[in-house]
Amino acid sequence: MTDIESVKNAQRLHHILQAVQRIHRSVGELSYEMFMADEDKQGNVVRCLEIIGEAANHVSEEICAANPEIPWAAIIGMRNNLIHGYNEVNYSLVWATVQNDLKVLEERIPQIIGSLNMPSDFKSDQSARENLI
Repeated sequence: MTDIESVKNAQRLHHILQAVQRIHRSVGELSYEMFMADEDKQGNVVRCLEIIGEAANHVSEEICAANPEIPWAAIIGMRNNLIHGYNEVNYSLVWATVQNDLKVLEERIPQIIGSLNMPSDFKSDQSARENLI
């Protein structure tokens, strides 16, 4: 993998991690009933899941193959369902995803980013690292 590919993968993976963190900030300690009654929270979570799926769709095949514990195809498929079936969103499934399926991303994404061979100038350039955000 080239330096540029490593940087692009790191950016995409960081976007996934940011969206997961945003979901957690949004739902916090909400109960299922509170989530189901709050259209703003639902919309925020759905948007974050769309971002996660879109970013996952652009992670290199090499990284996906090396990390089979992450259900890349399911993540991308959920994004596609949310985008194209926007008028038929199953918020119970969205809630279950938030409660059960984000942990692997929280655990593995930072490890994957750390394993990438980033260019040395990128590692030492604070503004370049901030652009991951």
